[in-house]
Amino acid sequence: MTDSIYKGEDFEDKVRKQVEFYFSDSNLQTDKFLWRIYEANDGWVELKTILTFSRMRQYRPEEKVIEALKNSSELVLSSNEDMIRRKEPVKDFNEVKNTRKRNTVHIEGFPKDASQEDLESWFNNKIIPNLPEEKVFSSLRRIKSRINKEFFGVVDIEFKTQKDADYILSNIQLSYPEGIVKEGEEGFDSKKILKKMSLLTFQEMRESGKRFGVNDVTKRRNSFNDNHRGNKRFKKGGKGNGNGNGKKHSHEKSQELKEATEESSDVPTDSKPVEQPEQSKPKEVDSTEEIKESKESKESKESNQSESAPVVDASEN
Repeated sequence: MTDSIYKGEDFEDKVRKQVEFYFSDSNLQTDKFLWRIYEANDGWVELKTILTFSRMRQYRPEEKVIEALKNSSELVLSSNEDMIRRKEPVKDFNEVKNTRKRNTVHIEGFPKDASQEDLESWFNNKIIPNLPEEKVFSSLRRIKSRINKEFFGVVDIEFKTQKDADYILSNIQLSYPEGIVKEGEEGFDSKKILKKMSLLTFQEMRESGKRFGVNDVTKRRNSFNDNHRGNKRFKKGGKGNGNGNGKKHSHEKSQELKEATEESSDVPTDSKPVEQPEQSKPKEVDSTEEIKESKESKESKESNQSESAPVVDASEN
């Protein structure tokens, strides 16, 4: 099946933003596949490799993509225009990770059938114009199940500044698809208000065991495990836990929490090539909403992951 070709008037703008996202501080070091190439080639990546990424297949012909990238303020093409790299050196990973955590908002309650493009469009049109500082976001990642890649209705969105993130957390109420809503105004429905917290807060809650995750899969598993253990306790000849009250052993709790975390912290990225030879594929442990479908990083293991793409075209910008 032939991929459709994007023919919008904003072709060049979308191409630049998508490729700039791949090389951005928000994405580069968390994308195992791209980072490995970047490190091995002194920062250079073949343009043909970039064009194999799923979100780039719609941008053709290659000559038109090259013309768009010539005008990038963040990237530079090689002399023969077949390779591309960042203009500025990459920042320290720990610095980038800490900034990402501070500037990311964890939001729950979106429809499970909302696509990456739906959510990017919603944020860009109804939320971003109201930000107090940068009118753009760095990345938008949808949280998906490791097993069946089902979207949980949960998004981690990273903003350019902490002030913009704090504005989303403290100053406004969000409802999908309405946008920013106020109590008492027409269309306000408290049941549709999206739940939000800082990513740091969410991680602290998860690590302390206050919540196993944000997905129905986990809830179903917990329920099944409870019933399964209950049957064992009263099965003839079976051994219960001795107290008859259904409490779980500590090792059972730990395992359950581990499984739930794995499912709710899956981050597919867009930068996975359409077809990669088996030996060159990065090892998948999993998995951008501006913006991706193949990435996983050390960061993803401790934070919620999702699907990232550029703000404007893939989870991010």
